Amino acid sequence: MSPESRRELLQRLLIASAVLFFFLGAAFLNPHPGAAGEPASPKFIFIFVADGAGTTHLEITRLYSQHAHREGLIISDRILGGGFLGLMTTHSADSLITDSAAAATALASGCKAKNGAVGICADGRTAKTVFEIGKERGMRLGLVTNAEIYDATPAAFASHAESRNLFSSIIDQYLKLEPDLLMGGGREYFVPQRQPESRRKDPKDMVSLFRKRGFNYVTNREELMAARGPKLLGLFSLGPMSFETDRNPKIEPSLYDMTQAALRVLQGNLARGFIILVENENIDNAGHRSNLAALVRDFKELDRAVGLAYEFYRRHPQETLILVTSDHETGGLTLAGKRRQIVPGSRPDPLSELIGPERAQNIQVSWSTSGHTSQPVFVGALGIGAERFRGYQDNTDFARHLFALLQVKTSR
Repeated sequence: MSPESRRELLQRLLIASAVLFFFLGAAFLNPHPGAAGEPASPKFIFIFVADGAGTTHLEITRLYSQHAHREGLIISDRILGGGFLGLMTTHSADSLITDSAAAATALASGCKAKNGAVGICADGRTAKTVFEIGKERGMRLGLVTNAEIYDATPAAFASHAESRNLFSSIIDQYLKLEPDLLMGGGREYFVPQRQPESRRKDPKDMVSLFRKRGFNYVTNREELMAARGPKLLGLFSLGPMSFETDRNPKIEPSLYDMTQAALRVLQGNLARGFIILVENENIDNAGHRSNLAALVRDFKELDRAVGLAYEFYRRHPQETLILVTSDHETGGLTLAGKRRQIVPGSRPDPLSELIGPERAQNIQVSWSTSGHTSQPVFVGALGIGAERFRGYQDNTDFARHLFALLQVKTSR
């Protein structure tokens, strides 16, 4: 081979190598590309809803965790601290003060709804939910809550009803959509009318119908811990599940337990990807009762569940999106300054017991209402597409960002 031929061959090899390394580098930087110009799609999506939580709820829980557990929060330290932080407005279509149904509809479908409606837009449209889109894409789905499983927040992600109180209809729609797992309370609407604990108005035995679809059915923590299989239905109380402060661990699993079991089921087939909603309704229930001790302990329990998602994210960082948010604020909760005299030998006040006497000095807890407020709520995002959720946005943008990441075209 002549020197000229060798030089020409070497030049071609160098050019080919450069092209190869360019494409390898592009693949490394964007290992899950969509179509040209489209964002990468997360394969695993975690949506955590701290029902009724505002920023003060989060801060008091962080202080409680530091005092009682000598640790921070996964939510504040890893999700908000290591990811992106946003604020969302929460008004519904017909009120500045939303309820959970309208708020969850905005989060799940990207449209404003009237208070009381789930999955129905204010103009009467039945908008597709993030879960329905996920189902069309072949993704696995999971609903986990310590409310009744048909309560407003989970219902808005997997059903459509003009009233959030149409529980039987919502459960019927769950069976049609067939998420891979459902866990929470609310057994009274799954058993047939002939049973004394039933509140259904028809003879349907929903437990049997779910079993016929291949669902493993469990009713207590021990059964849940032993449960295996591709599908799971867990109903751990007739109505809503207990506050973490009152929970009987022999009967009711914790939110952490349920999330752990959910991941065990979903990880049985990771190839399909999944979307899981995990809600702690008891933060809202505690806010309605101005019960600070119950509130922080349930918020801490949600944080433990988020920790499971964070560990999953560490194993699959290029495929996972974790979202932590709230539907609305409950209670108008604030920490306010106050001069007060500490009487030697007196019993510590509740705030001192939760966050420590030094921090509680000259501070009082203030609740402005037993209902909801119009306060914007936080959203924390970590992982693929997390940057979309930063900044000041409306709660309908939450679903729109998810639709965009799932490469679904929507119109406002």
